[in-house]
Amino acid sequence: MSLKRKAADLATDVAKKPKANGSITSFFGQPKPNPSTSSTNPSQRAPDPTAPDTQPIKFDKDAWIAKLTSEQKDLLKLEIETLHESWLSALKDEVVSKDFLELKRFLKREVETGKKVFPPSDDIYSW
Repeated sequence: MSLKRKAADLATDVAKKPKANGSITSFFGQPKPNPSTSSTNPSQRAPDPTAPDTQPIKFDKDAWIAKLTSEQKDLLKLEIETLHESWLSALKDEVVSKDFLELKRFLKREVETGKKVFPPSDDIYSW
């Protein structure tokens, strides 16, 4: 048994032709025209019904704070003072959740017993 390639095998490799539609666009298909563009002003598009709403969310921070208990206000002092209203409106339900408040209680106990907590509270929301 010989491991060398035979000349007949080489001839069949050379005889292979590329596909007639071998371009990338034939693989993915031609780009489809966007029906949402206006023929008079192509840069102006109709709103996408699946896109998230870009309207600013109405959030009354003071009213939200007024609903908190005194313990929640104490535990969430950092979030209230440092988070922008746009973030706080999105996270308002999460920061008053049972798990988040328990985490804040744990961190408070750790700080009160003199243990070092990382990152420092000033750096937690410093993105």
